[in-house]
Amino acid sequence: MPNNFSSVSASTQNRMIDVQCEIQKLQADLEFHEQKIRLTMNELEVKQTTLSNLLRRAERLRRIGERSRRDRNDC
Repeated sequence: MPNNFSSVSASTQNRMIDVQCEIQKLQADLEFHEQKIRLTMNELEVKQTTLSNLLRRAERLRRIGERSRRDRNDC
């Protein structure tokens, strides 16, 4: 029995080609989803930074408001 591609039946060759195509499609899908995950993670990081900045700003404004009310009450 020779050990080369021509000794494989036509149906087996076709099936191997089909499986290789399926593998390539899955690899392309995987790369797409990995890129989408990276983009989503970057967007999440930006949103978290924005939220953190807004929370800090709100806290500063709250403190300023408290000081202002305290100063008015001291007068």
